[in-house]
Amino acid sequence: MMGTFNHDQVSQYLERIQYLGIPTLDYLTLERLHQQHIYHVPFENLDIYFKRAFDLETNNIFNKVVIHHRGGFCYELNSLFNILLCTLGFESRIISARIIDEEGQLGPEFDHMSIIVKLDKEYLLDAGYGDLFVIPLEIKEGVQHDGRNSFKIEQVNANYLLSMSVDDNHFVPKYLFNYNQVSASDFTEICADKQTNSLSYFVKNTVCTKATSDGRVTIFNDKLIEKISGHKKETLIPTDLMLKDLLQEHFDIHL
Repeated sequence: MMGTFNHDQVSQYLERIQYLGIPTLDYLTLERLHQQHIYHVPFENLDIYFKRAFDLETNNIFNKVVIHHRGGFCYELNSLFNILLCTLGFESRIISARIIDEEGQLGPEFDHMSIIVKLDKEYLLDAGYGDLFVIPLEIKEGVQHDGRNSFKIEQVNANYLLSMSVDDNHFVPKYLFNYNQVSASDFTEICADKQTNSLSYFVKNTVCTKATSDGRVTIFNDKLIEKISGHKKETLIPTDLMLKDLLQEHFDIHL
């Protein structure tokens, strides 16, 4: 598994996320890279829906996401993004997080992959969650805003709890994380399980979503959900043919 990208690969990656300019090792660059990634690389599990097995080999993820203009889920997107950040010179590492579901149940270790970047301060990044923060969050107590929603990070013993609010009032726990650096290979077993286990959220549901400048566009199972400036529109997707047409129209994904 490669540890860094070469010059051509960096150029291709930056073009993929439509990042313009020369990256520098500062927060403004980090914020822009994160935001562009969220806007242009969808969170999706289409390979699972179409029963195409995939792995966490960097070359394979790069070809899928950058060359073939696809998205992926957390293990793919955050591991790839972390390599880009490291190649650019950021002090970046991947970490394990444990998702908290709607019933408040805590998932297992390596349930989710996130990123921590150290500049003058330490920041939490996540290009592979779905609907979460658009810009990096400083790892500190208190409420932060990303221009859309509010987020809160609280220390819980040796861990940190990330919560999100859409109304600046009611905060919903999202996941628990810590500072410990891990390897992408640590997620291999659970990545395979999430593709095949009948109880897996990603086996039971089809997801493709990305933020837009004025909202979000999402395919969830048999619906296309468009949120534009606070207005919501839903369209039924009765066939795989229509699904592929909508993926091409809204996500530039060609299957």
